[in-house]
Amino acid sequence: MNLDYFHKLKDGLGAHCKLIAVSKGQSIEKILTLYKEGQRDFGENFLQELQLKKAELPKDITWHFLGNIQSNKLSDVIEYADLVHSISRKKIYDKLLTIQHGKSKNILLQLKLGEEESKSGFTDKEISEIIKNHSEDCLIQIKGLMVIGESNISASKISKQFGFATDVFNKIKLLDKNVEFLSMGMSGDFNIALDAGSNMIRIGTSLFGDRKK
Repeated sequence: MNLDYFHKLKDGLGAHCKLIAVSKGQSIEKILTLYKEGQRDFGENFLQELQLKKAELPKDITWHFLGNIQSNKLSDVIEYADLVHSISRKKIYDKLLTIQHGKSKNILLQLKLGEEESKSGFTDKEISEIIKNHSEDCLIQIKGLMVIGESNISASKISKQFGFATDVFNKIKLLDKNVEFLSMGMSGDFNIALDAGSNMIRIGTSLFGDRKK
């Protein structure tokens, strides 16, 4: 655990940017250590791990789901996570609208950057269409965008991509009053993301150290 790094990072972010501590593969003890230091937002990539940790850890933790979503597990992901970052396919979004939750659920739409085949996400035009056709009164509330920068590219290209994402974010904020979060930036690129306008970053091993084997 790197608590000095945690406090320096939190102090530098201030109130305008939310830190998600990515706790996938990390022990209950490590999560509790950060919790006792004041951290309340944690991110998981796998449903079973989220379910187990949520059952054991304090109830005032806000849980973020960051991983790929299988269609048959969508209902449970939505039930257990407070904010789902990784809605990246129209099939998943459409199925969300058919699930009866009884209370509002919060999601982010994943914006695809670059041309990497392995990257999921919607184009900016697809996101605009979804927002325009999405009722603000729907129990599924679109709270913003999630972005994953391309790997192995220059800082200047990442900056350009993140700037594009911020432009898309600002446009959809005008279309839906519920939009408030731009989840953009991880350990290797969060400073570039902050400069571009991110208000939510996702940091894992830089905080916790190596994951459990």
